[in-house]
Amino acid sequence: METLKYYMFDFWEQESDPRISNYPMMKGGPWMAWSIVAAYVYFVKSLGPRLMKNRESMNLQSLIVAYNLSMIIINAYFFYQIMVPYHLGIDINIWNFERNEHLDYTPRTMHVCFLSYLYLLSKYMDLIETIFFILRKKFNQISSLHVYHHAIVPILVHMFIKVSPAGGPGAMFPLLNTFIHTIMYIYYTLSALGLRRYTWWKKYVTQLQLTQFVIFGIYGWLFLLNQKGYPKIFTFLGIIQPVIFFAMFFSFYKRAYRSSINRFKADNRTKITTNGTYIDNNKITTVADDATDNCCDHHENGQINRMVTNGNTSTNGIVNSKKHE
Repeated sequence: METLKYYMFDFWEQESDPRISNYPMMKGGPWMAWSIVAAYVYFVKSLGPRLMKNRESMNLQSLIVAYNLSMIIINAYFFYQIMVPYHLGIDINIWNFERNEHLDYTPRTMHVCFLSYLYLLSKYMDLIETIFFILRKKFNQISSLHVYHHAIVPILVHMFIKVSPAGGPGAMFPLLNTFIHTIMYIYYTLSALGLRRYTWWKKYVTQLQLTQFVIFGIYGWLFLLNQKGYPKIFTFLGIIQPVIFFAMFFSFYKRAYRSSINRFKADNRTKITTNGTYIDNNKITTVADDATDNCCDHHENGQINRMVTNGNTSTNGIVNSKKHE
């Protein structure tokens, strides 16, 4: 009980950096961040699907394209700021694991604090894409992995910038994360525009994410062994969270890609290479072109299986879709 009380109240009083406290939603404890995430989870898992149950799905293509383009710009901007003005993060102490108790209020440092706050806001913006799934009735996209990833990241970012908004080890996450998200939203934009011939590299997005988590894990161990002055929970999160993410994403990767390869190798299926059509036990199955939906870390393949018998096409009302990172 004392540990819970500490992290609910005393932690935020003792460890919070005053340079970030004047920004909206940053004063006091984590209640605003947790409330936003709780409302998000409730909406996407319960309220949203119920509201859309008897409504038609919405056509949001133009809005989704605009959203994707804005996220490309935002993430590329953050990545540029870390890489160029702050020299690969060196100027913001990304490799310095000792917490500096001296508060620097120079304009350059305060600009880093402001960037940290803007980065937190961008993590809230990531939640919007799940709203798109609800409005388009793509409920199969709202997996446990998707919701967990989108919910936990704003909470973690909020915690880190409350304690260390002017850089430090916490800057490693936005350095890699904004790079991955820039690439990811480029892919989403191409898919939303229907440029499917340019989205052949979709599975490599997931591979980049897996690589990112490996780097985070190694960095977390270095932080554990060398850090001085940071709260103990930071060392715990720096180790355990990359492992959780890697396990969840790798499990998805195996399901999404390796199982599809095995299906194509099935002995009872003969491939006709002219137009993507397969003959299987006197049934003709047509695999539609990739119709990838927008999603932060999950992509929908949109494969539609049709059986053609005596010239009639039957879908049985079923659309089989697969997601991939």
